Amino acid sequence: MKTLVLWALRIKAFWEKEWKYGVTALVGGVLVCVLWSGIYAANIQRGIADGVVRFHVLANSDTAADQNLKLDVRDAVLASFGEKLEGCSSKGESMALLAAYKEEIRQTAAAEIARQGYDYPVSVSLVREDFPEKTYGNLVFPAGVYDAVRIEIGKAKGHNWWCVLYPQMCYVDAAWGEPTDEGRERLQENLTPEEYAVVSAAEQTNKAPKIKLKIVEMWQGD
Repeated sequence: MKTLVLWALRIKAFWEKEWKYGVTALVGGVLVCVLWSGIYAANIQRGIADGVVRFHVLANSDTAADQNLKLDVRDAVLASFGEKLEGCSSKGESMALLAAYKEEIRQTAAAEIARQGYDYPVSVSLVREDFPEKTYGNLVFPAGVYDAVRIEIGKAKGHNWWCVLYPQMCYVDAAWGEPTDEGRERLQENLTPEEYAVVSAAEQTNKAPKIKLKIVEMWQGD
């Protein structure tokens, strides 16, 4: 009987030891996966950011008049400079053109503001700023830091308006917020397959076969 008890104690100690090792290994594995997923997600976001230029217009306030003015300023700038940007074949070329025309963009915005009878100051800057996750039709851009053209009207305290300026997806003659097929094609040409899979994740959920990349599922919150 004593021998059986000793063996039972040894087996119990063995399993307790192995269980602890197993739990430690499992927790370690989970932490590694979480860390790897975070690094991978950050790299994907940076890759997307490296291929696009965002457009950010900040209204003076949230009054209906100021919000409408924001949209009219947007339209005026895109009507004046959209064709020039359409001829750009790279993000670097687009950024160079925007830098060269920054003052003209400001003057175009100021002229539209004055035309409507307002005396708001307006500024135009090329920035690297944090953007929240943003959806354009079926395309979803993850939150993160992006290069952008930012137009600030007056106090710039109102709701913002965003789009993707390069590759050009802000079309004056297109439905706002709904990228055209041409816009999607341009975006796909500027991103890797994985990056585009993340951006088009919402689009892919209704198609077969559904993309199973873990990074896509993470961005979707699955």
